[in-house]
Amino acid sequence: MLRVLAALGFLPACSLDPSALSEDDEGPLPPWPDGPWNEPPDEPIDDPEEATSANIDALMEILIPSDTDEEGAIISVGALDVGARDLLSLGTFVPAARAVGLLPEVELEGYEDLEVFDGALEAIVSADLDVMAGQQHLLTPFSGLTRAEQERAVSDAMNDDLMRPLLLVVRAACFIAYLGAVDNDLGLQAIGFPPFADLDDGVANVGYPRRPDGQPIDAESEDLVALDQAGLLDDYTYNREPEPTEGDDLSDVVDAHGDLI
Repeated sequence: MLRVLAALGFLPACSLDPSALSEDDEGPLPPWPDGPWNEPPDEPIDDPEEATSANIDALMEILIPSDTDEEGAIISVGALDVGARDLLSLGTFVPAARAVGLLPEVELEGYEDLEVFDGALEAIVSADLDVMAGQQHLLTPFSGLTRAEQERAVSDAMNDDLMRPLLLVVRAACFIAYLGAVDNDLGLQAIGFPPFADLDDGVANVGYPRRPDGQPIDAESEDLVALDQAGLLDDYTYNREPEPTEGDDLSDVVDAHGDLI
């Protein structure tokens, strides 16, 4: 598995040479304090595939968590809401990672069909998480830990030079899905972008001028000045002269005519 990752461009992350381990590593964190939250789960998952899936879901929820209100409605989307699970396969992750510059373009044919690899990737990550979970509760899967314990297990795994590379792959998949509008644009909306004009066709907006929510404006029939004064015009659509902040000295960058030097 690590050879496949290395061939795809994960060479730095896949170096398992013991001599390359950091001498500054302080080792595992001290044990998590005992408390009433340290109760093991009542009904562990028996099916291996379901147990692995539950662990990966729990991991992604830790990496980019969602948030809900008191009634359970989502007020902040997380990795699972933006389709990160759909991205965690070579056939989808590698093209997406290359598109954003995380992986180089290397010659490797047929990786899109390595379904066995995809299952093994999740299984190994899940097993690593269970190892960390077992340090807090014996025979307790990662998905059965409390939220605080899961966060600690992930922190311990990230500090482990052997476990970190695959966790970084999962984390990269979460962030690409969240910020790349791969499955939906909920992550981009969460950080302030307007909804895609046409997500299916990959059209973020249909051009300018437009309203703050991304809806187009007919510049011939609409009063752009009035819309701008009402706060209903995207800041990038109205051609206004820049005004310096009061007190700024622009003598080094602007000449007597107001043009840039």
